[in-house]
Amino acid sequence: MSAKTPIEKAATEELSDNPLAPVETRMSDYVPPVMSTLQRRVIMVSLCLTLFLGALDVTIISTALPTIARELGMTSQQYAWISSAFTLANTTSTPVWAKASDIFGRRGIVIASAVAFMAGSLICALARDGTMLIGGRVVQGLGSGGSLVMVTIIIGDLFALKDRAKYYGLTGIVWGIASAVGPVLGGVFVQTIGWRWCFYINLPFDGLAIVVLFFVLKVEVEREPVMQGLRTLDWTGLVLIIAGSILFLYGLEVGATNAKPWSAPIVVCMMTIGLALLVVFMVWEARFAAKPVIPGRIFSKATNMAAFVLACLHSLCFISFDFFLPLYSQVILGLSPLISGVTLFALIVPLSCMPVVGSIFIRKTGNYVFLCYLGATLMTLGSGLFISFKTEREWSKIITFQVITGIGAGLLFQTPLIALQNFLHQADMAAAMSAYNFLRNLCTSISVVIGSVLIQHSLPAGSSITSLHSTQETGAGHETVKIVSKKQYMTGLRNMWIFYTAICGIMLAACVFIKQKRKVDKAEEASVESEPEKRKSIEEATA
Repeated sequence: MSAKTPIEKAATEELSDNPLAPVETRMSDYVPPVMSTLQRRVIMVSLCLTLFLGALDVTIISTALPTIARELGMTSQQYAWISSAFTLANTTSTPVWAKASDIFGRRGIVIASAVAFMAGSLICALARDGTMLIGGRVVQGLGSGGSLVMVTIIIGDLFALKDRAKYYGLTGIVWGIASAVGPVLGGVFVQTIGWRWCFYINLPFDGLAIVVLFFVLKVEVEREPVMQGLRTLDWTGLVLIIAGSILFLYGLEVGATNAKPWSAPIVVCMMTIGLALLVVFMVWEARFAAKPVIPGRIFSKATNMAAFVLACLHSLCFISFDFFLPLYSQVILGLSPLISGVTLFALIVPLSCMPVVGSIFIRKTGNYVFLCYLGATLMTLGSGLFISFKTEREWSKIITFQVITGIGAGLLFQTPLIALQNFLHQADMAAAMSAYNFLRNLCTSISVVIGSVLIQHSLPAGSSITSLHSTQETGAGHETVKIVSKKQYMTGLRNMWIFYTAICGIMLAACVFIKQKRKVDKAEEASVESEPEKRKSIEEATA
């Protein structure tokens, strides 16, 4: 092998050591496709529409659940699985969709996920019993998981790193609005045209998004031949992570809903085997998988690890606000499902606005670390203030505390993702986004179960969140139940908020390990963008 010339050596050192180079050019010469303004807007509207529908279905049935359960004659365990079936399917399907997009291409997979979500929505809308509804929710969750991860991946494909903050900020707005509007919209449907419209509403909008994406979305990414790709797919890793997640979360769900005691052999076995399979999955991915579902190298930098921790704990805490604040309003304050959903607007408005503010701030300054600190601090403060909630309707506290928390949570919807992508190889983008969304969804699934367990430990033996809620709606003797249970219920809520405040504190600690990448000025950016041409000239000269 001949020695490198001085010019080649200098160019090689420049390519490998320049810390200012954008990830896509320095590491893989990635150039985003050229698009017109109209095409870019149409694609983003369609992607955000699929994301909105998937996020909406996480919470839209929360205020409709008692009515749905009563009309379909569902058992208490079926009641719990209406939400859990969706979340579990959503969580465990994201690695499959992301890997499939590397083999079959982005457009086909994002459309397939939207079709699956549409089919699941139709099954739910036509459900005649609890089993059919839960089955539809599984199909819905599979489609939603694909839509969520594909939106994240496609934005990474379509836009340069310096422009992604703006578009991820838009997805943060969409997610925040959908998650918080869901309970209100569900309450409106229940009290007007019926709960089945919680699912019918998805059909026309999802269909429109499918048509637009089919004709407009043009993403060219390197992909493997179908058969070769199928052979190299990490089937062992997929089975381990899906089976482990389902067993562990199902064990948590069974114990949390009092379907079985925590000491029951089936609960212990499911949780133990589930955790064991997840450990085996991590060992398999790190040491044996040729093409791992979640490459270990994406966790090699401290910033990447800290960004994952921050994002996961943000999901763990945020879903608790969305799920348990309406529960507090209905059970403790005695508000109707519709009004309890309306009170969430104190959380919705700042939460929806702050991703835009954050994306503008990052685009202007390049400083994402400051937003991580600010968001984590405000979330810690807000969740800590929730501990002081009482059984009386102190509206000034209820509104102010939600505004503080909403500002913090809104800032952290996409900021950890920007921090992560600053240190990612473009070739690892799909796998990293899959891991990012999978772990966030997993934390979402676990969070509701943990919160429910903390509340139930303070309730009388044999009672549960669902049975208390149902008793209030039956009318027979519900005043006695409300008086007896309210104090214990409030104690459980306070214990729960203490737990989430501690989690927010860990988020704040994780920010210490997130490094700031200095913003590249125009001269430096022009120099970096010329590096592929330099390298090509060197290769031609030395050929």
